[in-house]
Amino acid sequence: MKINEIQCIKELRNGSYQAFTQIYEAYADRLYSFVLKQLKNRSLTQDIVQDTFLRLWDNRSQLDCFGNLQAFIFTIAKHQVIDYFRRQVNELQFEDFMEYCESRESDVSPEDILLYDEFLQQLKQSKKVLSQREHEIYELSREKHIPIRQIAEQLNLSEQTVKNYLTSAMKILRSEMMKYNILFIFFL
Repeated sequence: MKINEIQCIKELRNGSYQAFTQIYEAYADRLYSFVLKQLKNRSLTQDIVQDTFLRLWDNRSQLDCFGNLQAFIFTIAKHQVIDYFRRQVNELQFEDFMEYCESRESDVSPEDILLYDEFLQQLKQSKKVLSQREHEIYELSREKHIPIRQIAEQLNLSEQTVKNYLTSAMKILRSEMMKYNILFIFFL
């Protein structure tokens, strides 16, 4: 659906629900596809698309009549997707770091924190070497702490196949991490 962006922006800035509806109808489907490709989760994608348009409405007075409306809308959504991934990563890092801290008897030093951050960066790079299935199984087992049996059922694989993939992933990750001279194998 082609719309007159400049006119819609002017009307939207004045609080026009009709202009907002036109913009929504023109961009919602494309935005949904864009976000879904990133998240691969329909429910979360719907939430982000709705929130994107709510933010557009809330910030309508700041719109530039000569700006690219599509780029503005997609940028809002892109930032929400990035924020979602940051929250996921931070939650995971926090949980892993807390487990690490609890496993140590002494206090965690600032050096330990820096080393742990370096470890996480190198692990992220190392996981890129894994096959898609190894990567998936590693994350389910080691990062989401899902039992082997449940992973096997979820992926429609035998428990032994899951163990084999996990063993292979661990071997590759240990080898990759050794290249970085990181000896935090206890995290793996």
